[in-house]
Amino acid sequence: MKILTPTQPHIVNPHAAPRLKPLRLACALAAALALSLPAMASLGGNVNSIEQDRARMNASVNVTQTASYDVHQIQSPEGTVVDEYVSLQGNVFAVAWHGPFLPQMSQLLGSYFQQYTAALAAQPHHYGHPPLNIQAPGLAIQMGGHMRDYFGRAYIPDMMPSGVKADEIK
Repeated sequence: MKILTPTQPHIVNPHAAPRLKPLRLACALAAALALSLPAMASLGGNVNSIEQDRARMNASVNVTQTASYDVHQIQSPEGTVVDEYVSLQGNVFAVAWHGPFLPQMSQLLGSYFQQYTAALAAQPHHYGHPPLNIQAPGLAIQMGGHMRDYFGRAYIPDMMPSGVKADEIK
């Protein structure tokens, strides 16, 4: 048995490194959630929560109407913008975001957050931060960016109004 002295380099087991990747991913996700903005109206939820979110964020809201849906744009004082796409029935069928901070994904995705985290955990591990594209049953999420410049969108294909295309969610 060889004893390492402080002057000798410590040799790391090369087979131990792959076990750290899920831990690093979990830590990065937890840090992103901890540094995220306050709650947003949830995907699949009701339009009534938007005013509560605006007040909590001390944010401004602008509403744009189209023939098939309304877009409630919430802009935080920090610069992050969240667009909530609301059907004429009053349901949030899509959300999109961009800005210097990630929105709080658990609040943004609501009941779809668990499906998102499961799909995220099933993604192959890559170095760096490649764009994310999740196409799960009943849920689509695309996101990317880097520190101080994040963007993404999530939508429920079955809830989208007739004639609305995914490309409209920006």
